[in-house]
Amino acid sequence: MRNLLKIKLLAGIWTAKVLTALTRILGRGGTTLPGRVALKLEPSVTSILSAQLTKNSIIISGTNGKTTTSALVTGILKEAGYKCTHNQAGSNLSWGVASALIGASTWSGRLDADYAVMEVDEGAFPGVAGEIQPGGVVLTNIFRDQLDRYGEIDYVLEAIKRGLALQPVNGFEVINADDPSLASIESGSGKKRWTYGLELDLPADNFQNTGRDIKTCPVCSGKLDYDKIYFAHLGHYHCPSCSYKRPKPDVRLTRQTVTPDGSSIIEIRFPETSLEVRSSLLGTYNLYNILAALTCAKALDIGDSTMVRALERAAPSFGRMERFELEGNSIIMALIKNPVGANEVLRTILAQQNEISLLVAINDKIADGTDISWLWDVDFEQLPLKSENISGVTVSGLRAWDMAVRFKYAGFDPDQIQVVENTGEAIEYALKQVPPGGRLFILPTYTAMLEMRRKLNKLGLGKPYWED
Repeated sequence: MRNLLKIKLLAGIWTAKVLTALTRILGRGGTTLPGRVALKLEPSVTSILSAQLTKNSIIISGTNGKTTTSALVTGILKEAGYKCTHNQAGSNLSWGVASALIGASTWSGRLDADYAVMEVDEGAFPGVAGEIQPGGVVLTNIFRDQLDRYGEIDYVLEAIKRGLALQPVNGFEVINADDPSLASIESGSGKKRWTYGLELDLPADNFQNTGRDIKTCPVCSGKLDYDKIYFAHLGHYHCPSCSYKRPKPDVRLTRQTVTPDGSSIIEIRFPETSLEVRSSLLGTYNLYNILAALTCAKALDIGDSTMVRALERAAPSFGRMERFELEGNSIIMALIKNPVGANEVLRTILAQQNEISLLVAINDKIADGTDISWLWDVDFEQLPLKSENISGVTVSGLRAWDMAVRFKYAGFDPDQIQVVENTGEAIEYALKQVPPGGRLFILPTYTAMLEMRRKLNKLGLGKPYWED
């Protein structure tokens, strides 16, 4: 029986490694197919490999911020001298986790790593948690996302609760205190809970379609009141009808100063210490990602100086405000996949002083979510208000014409909207519209991002993620 198990395991690993090599030769990356095949040949491959970690596995889950947060946690652990494996391409279902672990293992099935840091889709969280038995879980937020797959956020919250119940009792949880639904989850017996949150005064929110999905108290269903809202339903809340309120965070971001070069100097307060760090990551949502990563590092007892060094070296993650330079112009690629995330990207764009061009690429494949009705909940109406700073608008992807209609109703002149369905050709067209010294913002869904990133790689910009 043991020999049969070993044969099935090696068959899964070898087949996955060969498929990975072939897909990378074709420029595809190999994040899904290898894991799918390996799990067919040996369903226990994930648990077998993760059990070899000398330290532990950490799961990062939630609707937005998983990729950036997991990259930051991985960077901090590597700075501390640990060997880490990480599904850095963002393939976050069970087969993506399997592909990442197999990619880090030897042909004989040996995994030489201290930690596995895995971003995991909220719906896949219970299954993956049961397989890898994470020592730590980081939860970023819960928003409405991909209605065709999960429905409304109640389903997602229940999936997260099931996943937490499968975590070992001696593990730790990192929870966003500014999210009322997440903060309401009861901590498991024997687990250490860490919370994080913002304590800043930010400019007034002029967005109308904020995606504020949680309006009622998760305890008594009364209407929540807010003293501060940072975006959507994240902020300082309390329920007038019962005693439920935002818990005081263990880790707090108390100050942000934006420097002339666009980076931020931020102050973080821990229970016993505080630190100041410079970050090049843009947007309020990245303040949350930084907080989540630092709270996880504190739970792992990583030193403050190590965290500072790692964060100051951190660059935007794969397709998440990722920057490229071409002939004096900047190209910034920012994944969009739901109303809240897209609105936060728009805030960053609207804060730009440079003249910009805009390219939005919408696909509706399974990995994107086949229901694109969320586009009507994004506050694209804010863009025409700064049309004097926008030199061109291009739409692309399988649902390019749907995006063109959305922009028309947002207030753009239809003659200003150029439809180029092929994503590669759309990049070439949009680059020609960028004014000297300007910036091209590319806003793609997930599969469109992969297509466009391959095109940028062919233009000599960046590297495939497995070479980065």
